[in-house]
Amino acid sequence: MPMSALTLPIRLTLVRLIFSPLVLPLLLVYLLPYNSLLINGCLAVVFMLLGATDFFDGYFARKYNQESTLGRVLDPLADKFLTFSALVALLAAGKIYFFWVVLLIGREFFVMGLRHVALEHDFSVSVSKLSKLKTALQMISITMIIVNPFQALGVKALYWNGIEMGLLLVTLVLAIISAEQYYDDFMKRFAQHLQEPEGYKEIPHDSVQ
Repeated sequence: MPMSALTLPIRLTLVRLIFSPLVLPLLLVYLLPYNSLLINGCLAVVFMLLGATDFFDGYFARKYNQESTLGRVLDPLADKFLTFSALVALLAAGKIYFFWVVLLIGREFFVMGLRHVALEHDFSVSVSKLSKLKTALQMISITMIIVNPFQALGVKALYWNGIEMGLLLVTLVLAIISAEQYYDDFMKRFAQHLQEPEGYKEIPHDSVQ
């Protein structure tokens, strides 16, 4: 990759893309079992810093007019790496039940599939505000799971585990509803695409980096 292509937004995206699958799981799997509030808090800060790169790469790309096709490809990939790595690592560390991981990751693959089919037919599916809210709440939920050292106590730690369960439930509801919105938008645009003249190509309207 030419050095000229490594703009600040791209560098931030690469940090998330590389550190998420290679460093974050190791930290979570080997340190979370200590169930130390201090250690968990430090791990949560690491996760939040990686998540913050998602905001700042887009912010700097728009501010310095450094939006690019490469950034548009890498940014969602880095987001998925961060989310999937954290969820799988939390599962391996015994901090989350498997069905939460299956449902949340399954939802992401479903939406990714729709977007891939849309791109193959030269149209795009826009990101809804509800989906952005789901993403933000999912990041908060994962942060809470990382911080919480009392999962094993169940109802004996109702404050911690109650907040965690509530965040996960709301995240799952938003994930399902937003996935349905994606599907409805996809079907509507796919029907429009079938009626468009041959050779017409829609310009993607999603934000780029």
